[in-house]
Amino acid sequence: MDTLAIEDGPEIELRGLPAQGTRHRVFFGEIGGAGEKVVVKLEGVPGALENERVALALLGARDTPIPALCASGTAVVRGVRVPLIVIERRRGAAPSTIAGWQRMGRAYARVNSMESPADGLTVLDSVTFGRQHAQRAAELGERLATLTQSVPDWDELVSAEIPGSGPLCVTHGDPGAGNFLDDGHDGAIIDWEEAHIAPRGLDLARLVFIAALGAGPGGYVARDHDARANAALTGYLTAQPDHWRPSPLESRWWMTVAGIQFMHRRWMLRGQPAPWEEAVPVLLELLAVDSAWIAGP
Repeated sequence: MDTLAIEDGPEIELRGLPAQGTRHRVFFGEIGGAGEKVVVKLEGVPGALENERVALALLGARDTPIPALCASGTAVVRGVRVPLIVIERRRGAAPSTIAGWQRMGRAYARVNSMESPADGLTVLDSVTFGRQHAQRAAELGERLATLTQSVPDWDELVSAEIPGSGPLCVTHGDPGAGNFLDDGHDGAIIDWEEAHIAPRGLDLARLVFIAALGAGPGGYVARDHDARANAALTGYLTAQPDHWRPSPLESRWWMTVAGIQFMHRRWMLRGQPAPWEEAVPVLLELLAVDSAWIAGP
């Protein structure tokens, strides 16, 4: 397949294959006649592209760390009509340096500081978000015995009540090295399938947790876990225009949210992309340190 004709849209000249995810088939390409470099996502899981399309349509622009949505629609591929989106192609690669992790933290701070769209993205208010967190922990149940027996305030950390009063904000929902293109400057945040409006804290906690876990895209080299976590934290907190800082209790609660989300998702996917048990000692270690460090510089 050399070209892709979008119904009621442009023709895309396909130029190669980037690293592939698990939900979609992805191509590099150029918009025919314009030469604009783009990324094409062909939907692999029914309905999985719609949230990303909405997020990019609402938020994507050239002066933000979010690629612009160039086109969306359907195309016939091997006799089957497939939904797709066409996204501005940004240069860069997964962050591999401490400075790159700091830039990633700054980019997510910019996203979390954006004005929330009035409509389009799912809104999880504090009550709903807290209930979902408590429900995930309850579903994991006895699998969390190591944590329940070792963390004195565990019941508080899996409570549905969110400590503090972080504002609702635009939330990527799945931050990490695989979803950030570091170009040495502002970079770009990609893969917006999990985007929603939620209390501020989730993206920061997941950034720190993923650095400590050492997970990343294919070929990613995990090293300097603590230094990367601290760099993402520092970049995020120093880029917050309203000087928001989580308290130590908020930090512990949000870190628990990030850990539970990783464990629950991997458990639901039967150990994919890695065994859920690998996240348990990481969360235990993060909760064992003086939580004041995560309250930031």
